[in-house]
Amino acid sequence: MPVVTADFHTHLLEKKVKTKDYWKAVKARKLDVVATTEHADKKPEKAYRLLLEKKPKNVVLIPGVELNTKIGHVLAFGKNASIYKEKELLKKNVSIKKVIEIANDKGLVLSISHPWGFSYDSAAYVTSEKKIANLVQKENIGVEVFNGMFGNVSSFFYKSNWVKRPMNLFDFLEKSKIGKRTRLNKIGKRGKEKLDKKGKEILERCIKPMELGEKASFVTAGSDAHSPQRIGTGIMKLMVKGRVSPGSVLKALQDKKNVRWAGPYVRKTSKGMKVKEAGIKRKEVFSSIKYAAKKAIVKKVSSRIRRKKN
Repeated sequence: MPVVTADFHTHLLEKKVKTKDYWKAVKARKLDVVATTEHADKKPEKAYRLLLEKKPKNVVLIPGVELNTKIGHVLAFGKNASIYKEKELLKKNVSIKKVIEIANDKGLVLSISHPWGFSYDSAAYVTSEKKIANLVQKENIGVEVFNGMFGNVSSFFYKSNWVKRPMNLFDFLEKSKIGKRTRLNKIGKRGKEKLDKKGKEILERCIKPMELGEKASFVTAGSDAHSPQRIGTGIMKLMVKGRVSPGSVLKALQDKKNVRWAGPYVRKTSKGMKVKEAGIKRKEVFSSIKYAAKKAIVKKVSSRIRRKKN
């Protein structure tokens, strides 16, 4: 049974990426499968058609869209372009109940995007942790356990000594969760001064999606790339039975036993799998944390000002 390397979350039109640059990046990362998941309001079908026209023969392109639902962003994948005919899906603030109903009827696959991402578009903040946990346990909906957009922060934890050999994702989780939390206490005095309470909260966002993924029926991972340089920074290694096609990949995706890796880009070595470093320094990590924390504080203060005015 072949193991494919896939990126289940990419964008094209929002940042006006050229198709030739998109495919050049896909080949450079040696990806076997990519899903185009343009935002619902950014002409996702056009993105799919443009990419399909220039698609390399040895790469599988999965049609998808990042939905703007009442619980935040949700990824939807289809076996073919008929997914784009479901206009209800593309509406702003569409109910998750309606989305699930359409997905079940049309054979679409759903996964909650970056559940602990930005507060304005991520399920854990738009709804609540408890509600989102109940949803993934009751419905056939997946969880994006790794999102490359938060790679500057998460790469701080994914170190090669944690990945001694290829292993099932959920065998890896127990070891990595302990390692991640322990690592917070081993970053040195200078690091701790920069890593304030808000910073630790942001770092925890990297752990929570994986924990939620353990409750979900299946998981996904992707780069959330809005530029060619970011494509493949979040991947899955997935066992696929038979000929590799959008249908067979989506079928394999829905069985956790087929997942061999979900996280940052990894490469094979004589000793097993190793996280491919992105050349990110700790200074950049703390810079990312500082920026995210500042944005959160600004939003909180602005919210208080608006409440006082009203």
